[in-house]
Amino acid sequence: MICHVLTRKTPYEPKSRSERPRVTDIRSDRQIQRMASSQKMSVREITGASRLQISNNTVYRRIIESGYMIHAKMARRLPISKLHISKTLQWARNHMLYGDKWMAVLHSDEKNGTRWT
Repeated sequence: MICHVLTRKTPYEPKSRSERPRVTDIRSDRQIQRMASSQKMSVREITGASRLQISNNTVYRRIIESGYMIHAKMARRLPISKLHISKTLQWARNHMLYGDKWMAVLHSDEKNGTRWT
C-alpha cells in the first residue's frame, strides 16, 4: 500500500467522504449568530424565532462555529443563611403597614441565567 502511494505519479489525496447535507446555509448561520449576539437571545428563543425546522443542538453548534462568541454562565450563589432569613422576615414585619407607598417601590428578584456575550 505504501509503495503504491510513493510510486504514484499524481499526489495522494484522500477520498472525500459523503456527509449529511447541512440544514442551514451561510445566510441562516449569520442570522442565528446575529440573534445570539445582538438581541441576547437564548438557544431556545433563537430556535423558535428561526423559520427553519432545526434543533437546539444545531443552533448551539452554529453559534460555537462562529468562533468569536463566548458562552457565559452566571456564577452560583450560596443559599440564604438562617440569619438572613430571620432579618428579611423582621424587615417585612416592620414594613407591613407601609400602605400605598409600596406602589412606588420596584421589586426585582429575577435571575437572567445563561447569556451569550
